[in-house]
Amino acid sequence: MGPQESETGSDKFRLLVKLSSNTPVFGCRMFPIVRVSRHQSFLQLEVPPHELTFSWYREQTSSSFDREKVRCSVHLDMLAKMQCEECVKLNLSVKGSYHCSNSCYVDAWEKHKVYHRYAAETVSETLSNNQQEVRNIKSYGPDKYWPESDFVVGSSSDKNEKAMEPDGKIWIKVSSSKSYAPTEHDIGHRLRLECAAVDCSMGTNITPVNITVTDPVIYPPAHPPRSTIKCVWKSWNSGLEAHSSSDLTFSVLSYNILAGIYATGTRYSYCPEWALSWEYRMQNIINEIIEYDADILCLQEVQRDHFEDLLKPALAKCGYSVLYKTKTKEVYTPNQYTIDGCATFYRRDKFKEIVKYELEYDKSALPFVEALEPELKKDGCFRLLKDNVALVVILERVKNEGSFDGNQPRICVANTHIHASEKFPDVKWFQVVSLINGLGTIANSKIPLLICGDLNSLPLSNPHSFISKGILQSVPNKETDPLGVYQYLRPRPIYKLKSAYACFFQSDGIEEQQRRKMDSETMEPIFTNFTSEFTGTLDYIFFTVNSLRLESVLELLDEEALGSGLPSPQWSSDHIALMGSFTFTLERSSYQGQRLLPYLPSPWRTAAAQ
Repeated sequence: MGPQESETGSDKFRLLVKLSSNTPVFGCRMFPIVRVSRHQSFLQLEVPPHELTFSWYREQTSSSFDREKVRCSVHLDMLAKMQCEECVKLNLSVKGSYHCSNSCYVDAWEKHKVYHRYAAETVSETLSNNQQEVRNIKSYGPDKYWPESDFVVGSSSDKNEKAMEPDGKIWIKVSSSKSYAPTEHDIGHRLRLECAAVDCSMGTNITPVNITVTDPVIYPPAHPPRSTIKCVWKSWNSGLEAHSSSDLTFSVLSYNILAGIYATGTRYSYCPEWALSWEYRMQNIINEIIEYDADILCLQEVQRDHFEDLLKPALAKCGYSVLYKTKTKEVYTPNQYTIDGCATFYRRDKFKEIVKYELEYDKSALPFVEALEPELKKDGCFRLLKDNVALVVILERVKNEGSFDGNQPRICVANTHIHASEKFPDVKWFQVVSLINGLGTIANSKIPLLICGDLNSLPLSNPHSFISKGILQSVPNKETDPLGVYQYLRPRPIYKLKSAYACFFQSDGIEEQQRRKMDSETMEPIFTNFTSEFTGTLDYIFFTVNSLRLESVLELLDEEALGSGLPSPQWSSDHIALMGSFTFTLERSSYQGQRLLPYLPSPWRTAAAQ
């Protein structure tokens, strides 16, 4: 079924409650949209000040919850037999808290401890009354046996508040919060949400109670794990030996996570409706990102409300700080205006922010548009004043126990999402050149550089060739460059930039099964974007080979295993994540030369860390 929407009303006011999907998913928090409005014949009345109350119920049936569905978060082919108590208390990822055995839990305990510490720093340890009740799980450490019988947890149903319908159905109250995340006890059972609008002064309902009943809660399929593949180098072309210290190695992930405003059933009709709901996709993507365990995350198409409500707080609990830059034009949705943008997360125990730069591509194009002949200005505004942005940050390695004394190395990370339409190759070219010209100033300051993002440009296209080779693959003509952008721009290439996955393709000892996932001509992945309408590579991680050495990459996916296309219940974006691990190769004496912060002129905006 599609999104569930129900409405109740009195003679004056009505209460509308909407769920993004009528199929609840285990572990994915549901956020109902609620609105109180006036009836058409009472538009002169003001809606009185009111509070919304929420009551979630689970249908009581003769069957218990479907334990056979709950899987271990590490060994996906094994049933879960225990759950980490602290993960539940701290509201960490539900799916990541389950384990199949005591030894499995012991092996994962070190990572659990880190996440528990981060989460405890982020949220209050005392849960407020309106939060979902923490289930009564016994306290178990990794060195203690967790009996299988204790897996069934929670308050006994006879102690919970109940509701009974006229037909005899019994509903057990499970939460009084606005939102609710279905637990393992809910699998296979329907949920019922009762919502009321209560007059603040009178204490009476201004509308009848709205009742929404869902389909049974389902347990989602897991996506297959993706392993990292080490690069084997007989020699590295920088001519310098990389330092072996583990504190000088870091990983970077780039991922277009598909903003909710674009994830429509019309566009992705092959994906089940429940798997397109933003609550499911966002939680699934968060779980996926946490699994990759990267030190730096460059995410694109990060919708502002989803960023604030879910993504930012969830990753803060995993130890990440974040920078966020929205596009410049909002989009109207049925409920509100919203916008997406680029978000760069970094582990706060490994890096600290030194300076942030922002580039709005429409502002970089404005001088060119204003200089056009009057008859071309309208077309210039339409073509070039797009709302895409770039977010650039210089990070410094945090000194920790065991680090060498003196200055710590810095890294510049650029995160961008280039204009998508294939009808405007001149716009893509303009945006990429604007970015590279600015980043060249940073690269000249001896700071290693990474460029991550969705370039919306195929391998060997002009934007790709300019970044990776410093050349144009084809000279623009009147058809591809009607405004003369090519003649206006003065591109300044950074000649030491290479694609991480193209470098991996050239490494020694790459296995045939990995080669099959890459294009032998372009040396890039066969695809990073896979839908029913398009399959190809649009996403990249570029790095300066004279200051960084590629150590490993995240394995690519097989097209045959993805069915009709992405997104799907297993993979919640139409793009796949890319990840590389790098080692600093600059001599330590060069770190001193990185202290002077590069100046980027207008339209770049600069903000030094406080």
